[in-house]
Amino acid sequence: MHLYPADAADRLGFDVLRARLDGYAQSELGRVVLADLAPSSDRDWVAGELTRVGQMQDLLGFDDPLPMAGVADLRPLLKRVAPKGAVVDAEDLSLALNALVTLRRLHGYLRTRKSKYPDLWAVAEGIVPQKELETHLAKIVDERGQLRDDASAELQKLTRQINARGEQLRNSVLKALRDAVAKGYATEDQPTLRGGRAVIPVRAEAKRKVQGFVHDVSASGQTVYIEPTAALDLNNEVRELEAARRREIERILREATAHLRSRRQDLAPSLDAYAQLDAYAARGRLANDLGALVPALNDDGHLRIVRGRNPVLLLHFQNEAKRKRQNAETAAEKAAIEPRAVVPLDLNLGDPLEGDPSEGGTAYHTLVITGPNAGGKSVAMKTVGVLALMVAHGLPVPCDAGSSFPLLERLYVDIGDQQSMEEDLSTFTSHLTNIRTMLKDAGPRSLVLIDEAGTGTDPAEGGALAQAVLEGLHERGARTIATTHHGTLKAFAHNTPGVENGSMQFDRATLAPTYRFQAGIPGSSYAFDIAARVGLDGETIGRARALVGEGKASLEDLIATFEARAQEAESRVEEAESWAQEAESVRKKYDDLLEQLRARKDEYRAEAIAQADRIVKEANARIERAVREIKEAEAEKETTKEVRADIAKLKATVRKKQQQVEQRQRKRKKRSQKQSTPPAVAGPIREGDQVRIDGAGAVGEVLELGDREALVALGALKTRVKTKRLTKVGGPREQRVEIRAPKSDRNGSSGIGSDLPAVHAQTRIDLRGQRVEEALPAVDRLVDEALAAGLPSVEVLHGKGTGALRIAIQRHLQQRRDVAGVSEAAWNQGGAGVTVVELG
Repeated sequence: MHLYPADAADRLGFDVLRARLDGYAQSELGRVVLADLAPSSDRDWVAGELTRVGQMQDLLGFDDPLPMAGVADLRPLLKRVAPKGAVVDAEDLSLALNALVTLRRLHGYLRTRKSKYPDLWAVAEGIVPQKELETHLAKIVDERGQLRDDASAELQKLTRQINARGEQLRNSVLKALRDAVAKGYATEDQPTLRGGRAVIPVRAEAKRKVQGFVHDVSASGQTVYIEPTAALDLNNEVRELEAARRREIERILREATAHLRSRRQDLAPSLDAYAQLDAYAARGRLANDLGALVPALNDDGHLRIVRGRNPVLLLHFQNEAKRKRQNAETAAEKAAIEPRAVVPLDLNLGDPLEGDPSEGGTAYHTLVITGPNAGGKSVAMKTVGVLALMVAHGLPVPCDAGSSFPLLERLYVDIGDQQSMEEDLSTFTSHLTNIRTMLKDAGPRSLVLIDEAGTGTDPAEGGALAQAVLEGLHERGARTIATTHHGTLKAFAHNTPGVENGSMQFDRATLAPTYRFQAGIPGSSYAFDIAARVGLDGETIGRARALVGEGKASLEDLIATFEARAQEAESRVEEAESWAQEAESVRKKYDDLLEQLRARKDEYRAEAIAQADRIVKEANARIERAVREIKEAEAEKETTKEVRADIAKLKATVRKKQQQVEQRQRKRKKRSQKQSTPPAVAGPIREGDQVRIDGAGAVGEVLELGDREALVALGALKTRVKTKRLTKVGGPREQRVEIRAPKSDRNGSSGIGSDLPAVHAQTRIDLRGQRVEEALPAVDRLVDEALAAGLPSVEVLHGKGTGALRIAIQRHLQQRRDVAGVSEAAWNQGGAGVTVVELG
């Protein structure tokens, strides 16, 4: 891809992206690859790069950290180890070791993920792990770049001997120094080294009184440094051991260098693969910073941008927010600081979709953007250029899905003041120089960006020249965007097929730019409005209108009015879309609620079927037992009579339960028809309170109350509901069943005395927290009262806990002959925390 002029990328702001990429690279190897990165029009290369960077985006955003530690550029080292017999130091070997470790880890990381990131793995396959060489170097050097003392057995032995002899030498020298100090021959209390040998400082006048060899004299001549005779042999031995140690170190380093030399042919491609992956990681990090995605590529030359954001502005606002956070004093202030939003750009250039006859549109590949200064015209044009340049570099772009970019061969940029003192070129002349090159070389696969076309000379001549240039570029099929203030170019764009007007929205009420691009609408300069806003007198403005001509002024007013109406229409469309989204959200919410109710209905139906099945099974079991007893009693009349009585009693019980359920259903239906919605009652919700769910519907009773959920009874239905959905409408309602004495017969008697009081019975008892010996009598009272009142069943709330209380209560109930069955409540009615007692 050819760029013109040479600094075209910098004029579009691409240098800012390069600087960020350079900072994201982990190694000099990666920075070299990024520095050599150039735009391309080769489809295979661009598509491959975008795919690999896109996979790196996913890896960095959603996978484990990439083991991309900094790797030194080992290529100079590999050249130094090439000659036979060459020796490198421990620091060089340490750099090689660190590189080998990172290369092996990076290779293993992508090997285990090759199905997820196949294109990145194809690069990582170029890495050849050198485990044997890595192990060898790890035994020799440490992470600080120093040779290990245990690099070899001989080195370890020599090091121990040197340390032992050195300790003896220090003790000998210290003894000699203390003797000299005691005799007044020396004043210092520490020995020193001269020429690699241990010596003591002695007064010059006493040098003949201390036996030994003089090695040095101080600068003042007042002190001489003497090697005591007693330390002579130890000094010699230490020197010999140190020489032997140096020879062993050289041998170890030469051997390690030879190992490195033998593998240098595999290391070179491994470093190249690492450098490529480092560059992909840098591009992936930048893309994630920008919220970028991989766009579609096309060969038709059209450019479609969907909600494109200028990457330079995005990074600028991010840096601005970062500085503000650094200066913020509290964590809350830091958290509240967000980067300023970049206004997105929607733009089509040469898009065949725009030319769909069914839509009534015509594809255009030349765009003329007009409007006031500081309205965002140049930023919009630069956004197009820098996004196209990013794609050519294999970089994802900050756009939404649906964006599509052509594979450009040439990019021409005429933006900014390009005066040249050396070549004596004015701004206008430099513009003409650029335009000459554009007209000569631009074609269908070119993108031409011209800022402030026709400026720098006489307005009439400049406008005419700009129109002629745009006509020439248009005839050549170049994709062209030009910004201008010339009204003649607005008319040219309106009247020429394939050329379109465009503008940046401007709020006429506040005279402030909105930075929103709108195609098909020319922009007004708002010169008279701005002049009036800043206080220019009306007479001057009126004179200016007269000079420019009423037709021109009226046209500008018409454009401004049309722009304002278009802006209002767009605002209403956005508002309608917002309402539509809200309505869709409400519809989805109620669909979800309906599905939940259907699922709950199915659960209740299944539970009812299961309960009926249990009753039938129990009845069948008792009938079978009765038949067996009849057979065993050989059909004795008395036994048969008793069994038939039991069966009749069982049928009566089942029929009675059925009648009671039907009666409760009729009462509940009657209550629901007559019941009006009671008002809400202030105060916290407690167990036993009457509540409504979601502020409407039937009133239920709170049976259990937890931190977040409550068990609510709505007639025979029990359900768990989040407490925030409940509205209190009343306090506890006593749940009792009253059976009044039957009336006496004609003789004044009855089966039960007429003065028998009404029987009151509870349907549920709460025993949570009680001990077994306290709970069992209460259970008996509950069952006795329920039997007297004719209740079909009662519930015992004991909680789950350890289960000891539940087990004791259920065993106790199973021993009672008047209890027909004991079972746990359904999961949505308390589960194992509630025992349901069926009464016989």
